[in-house]
Amino acid sequence: MRYRPCGFSIAIAGWLAAPCVLAQEAAPLPEAAGPPAPAEPVKKESKFHRAFFDETDGKLDFSNFMAKGGFFPMPVIITEPAVDGGFGVVAQFITVPKDNPKRVTRRMLGAVKTGNGSYGYGYFQSGSAFGDRVSYKFGVGRGKVTLKAYPEILPSGLEYTNKYDYGALASVRLHLADPRFSLGPLFDFRKLHSRIDLDIEDLPERFSDFERKLKTGALGFGVHFDNRDNAMTPTQGYNVYAEAKFNDGAFGSDRDFQIYDVHGYGFQKLSPAWRLGAKVEVDAIRGHYPVYFASSINLRGVEARRYQGETAVSTEVEVTRQISPRWALLGFAGLGFTDAGGARIFDDSGAKIAGGAGFRYRIARKLGLDAGIDVAYGPSGAVFYLQFGHAWAFNLD
Repeated sequence: MRYRPCGFSIAIAGWLAAPCVLAQEAAPLPEAAGPPAPAEPVKKESKFHRAFFDETDGKLDFSNFMAKGGFFPMPVIITEPAVDGGFGVVAQFITVPKDNPKRVTRRMLGAVKTGNGSYGYGYFQSGSAFGDRVSYKFGVGRGKVTLKAYPEILPSGLEYTNKYDYGALASVRLHLADPRFSLGPLFDFRKLHSRIDLDIEDLPERFSDFERKLKTGALGFGVHFDNRDNAMTPTQGYNVYAEAKFNDGAFGSDRDFQIYDVHGYGFQKLSPAWRLGAKVEVDAIRGHYPVYFASSINLRGVEARRYQGETAVSTEVEVTRQISPRWALLGFAGLGFTDAGGARIFDDSGAKIAGGAGFRYRIARKLGLDAGIDVAYGPSGAVFYLQFGHAWAFNLD
């Protein structure tokens, strides 16, 4: 509903005018008037108000607080049904350069626990260096993740747990003469123990990956293009990249396999009030890979890791209607499918369709950061998501 200020403004104007009228009616004769009353001092805003409310419209806003850097505690509410929801806390340290607010440095230390017993804790950092000529990301952590796989012979699902002794991922990208283009190496090292959460005698060989210890070590390379107007909640521009990671015994991996990702995201303003977003993600895995590393559909409304195969394609379109400088409504729809290829336990998924709607509030105007809620409906029913930044932010640069 569009806000109409006319009646409210008239009421306020009348309330402000009323004391003036009464003062004229009850005012003493001019010769009896005394000296004017001293003006009341202007009340200064508190530090709390300056930190959490915008100076231009007085609305709740975290821009000033976040721009100062330092500690920013952020609760994490997990709504993913694949892990039965959950909760966590992330201590976020943000640095925003005054001359280039797009180059935000983030340092995050956090822990989460979910309803099905999964947990994790770790540290993540992203930013730029050498005068923005280099962008980097790295993270380290430990944890335990319980999920379900859906092999073709067990359509009801096979629950398994991966306990990670460690996981370490990193990327470094050198920006070329045209800073929209960048390229550089990728690193991915993990040690885990996988087990099935059922007592099954004489486990078939093709399920043996679920009952063993495993080390993976990968080096890779990525090529990226990025001209978005904002890294957190883009409204214009494109982010396209292709990455390949090679797990090999030479890098400490117990298995030789390859992971390939080609992702494209586009954002376009159709008018001052309407904008369009679209994504295409193609994820593929080849070689002697652990079955639980198989690619999967990634869409709002589709349970995480529900549909897996050697190749997964996920596409989604999002339309946003800006109803005020702070508030926006959006709708989205997606299509995904997997190709089992030579996968040992999965079957082709067929086309999976999902969609829904949501809203956003501009929680940090100066940083262009939105937060809100999405409700999506897919093959397994309705799912809701809490969003901080764009819904696709996890896979964007």
